[in-house]
Amino acid sequence: MAQLTVRKLDDDAKQRLETRAARNGRSLEAEARAILEEAAAVETGPILRNDEKGFGDLMYERFKDSGLTEEEFHRFNAGIAEINSRSDMRIPDFEAEDFEETPSST
Repeated sequence: MAQLTVRKLDDDAKQRLETRAARNGRSLEAEARAILEEAAAVETGPILRNDEKGFGDLMYERFKDSGLTEEEFHRFNAGIAEINSRSDMRIPDFEAEDFEETPSST
């Protein structure tokens, strides 16, 4: 195992580390080790604390109760149909039996 000595650390920074260590139930050394290991970790995506929620969870919680009523759903679809009828560009109906997926050019 490697060892690391940190010289000229500001007294306030040390105090904040001690406070953070106490809050997390760790020694100052263990807290510094955890911070360094997290900072040096290979990032594979956003780093969330255990109590943090990701974007998808936050969006779900925000909008989970804002669904459309049956009437609103039909009015929405009627509005989309009206827009489509006035446009040369059509939104594809992926569930239609005659829908054909065009091959990708990549």
